[in-house]
Amino acid sequence: MTRDLGPVLVTGAAGFLGAALVTRLRAMGHQVTASDLGHGSTLCDLTDFPQVGRLVHQNAPHSLFHCGAVSGPMVLADQPLKIWQINALGTAYLLEAARLHGVGRVIVCSTVDVYRDQTGVMDEATLLRPTSVYGASKIAAEAAMMGYIREHGLDAVALRLSWIYGPGRQTPTTLEAILRAGIAGQNIDIAASLGDVTHYRCIDDAVNGLIGAGQALTLPERVYNITAGAGIPMQRVIEIC
Repeated sequence: MTRDLGPVLVTGAAGFLGAALVTRLRAMGHQVTASDLGHGSTLCDLTDFPQVGRLVHQNAPHSLFHCGAVSGPMVLADQPLKIWQINALGTAYLLEAARLHGVGRVIVCSTVDVYRDQTGVMDEATLLRPTSVYGASKIAAEAAMMGYIREHGLDAVALRLSWIYGPGRQTPTTLEAILRAGIAGQNIDIAASLGDVTHYRCIDDAVNGLIGAGQALTLPERVYNITAGAGIPMQRVIEIC
């Protein structure tokens, strides 16, 4: 027995994760509105509350998957205020629109970067210690979500996703650099030690996590890590590649 997703709204639908999620949901037969600033989507600027309100009101989603955000600390690193506006304020705008227009559940994409400068096994109760505006903005988004849950009864959950790889990714990663060097038979310098634990997660698994959060009948917790388990050392990643 699973929760019925009903009409679905996906923000960030032109991005790596959002596009994969839209494709999967439509293949499953769901009615999906894909929203982004990119071509082929219902246009919406998440930092413009009237636009966000109209998007939610006009499409009346029962499930809202919020993938629209700056996708990592390497993106817009020289524009910290813009990161904050998109990730923190944009999420708050969506939560308010969801409250006003009766969205059944909001699934917020967060990140394991909220734990950034710590080592060892971490669970959802681990102290949050971001080392970037990006990580801090995701913590702010989660905090806004918890406020809407506790004060206004909104049904919402945040998923802290680890490093996602797979077809369609545009932003650079160490994994991509290693693969390209291996294919070309070239040496490469990487900013990591061989013993560093990696948490690369396939795009298909990340999409499974989002859909699972949307379909769960109950949510005992409101924040979940969606990662690659214990991870594997960088040396093993290099050997595999």
